[in-house]
Amino acid sequence: MRESDGGPLGAPLDFGDMRPESRGFTILEVLIALIVVTVGLLGLLGTLGPVAALAGQGRARGRAAQVFASRADLLRAAVQAGAPACVAPGSGSQRHPDGVVETWISGLLPTSVQIQIMSGADTLVTRIPCP
Repeated sequence: MRESDGGPLGAPLDFGDMRPESRGFTILEVLIALIVVTVGLLGLLGTLGPVAALAGQGRARGRAAQVFASRADLLRAAVQAGAPACVAPGSGSQRHPDGVVETWISGLLPTSVQIQIMSGADTLVTRIPCP
């Protein structure tokens, strides 16, 4: 006699008592799952504020970089326009339509012109060689 044939007398084995009678989740399991999901969602929502702030700072810094590059090109052209003499362009300030305010200062050094461009908390300092 093989074990898979049934019990000792060939009768089929009864596993009915070992299986649960009802299927589904208990109320405790549902409440625990709800708490876990709620905590996860609250954690996710807590990170949205700082992420939005960092994205805003990135846009502002990107715009400042564009302003710096544009102003540096204009001041470089002004220095080159004074050739053969080395003349520092004037200092100034400008408010752009999008609210960005830039300020620049120039100073003459022995062999170059030093330019400082500021916008908000960002500052660019560069030197343009005399022509």
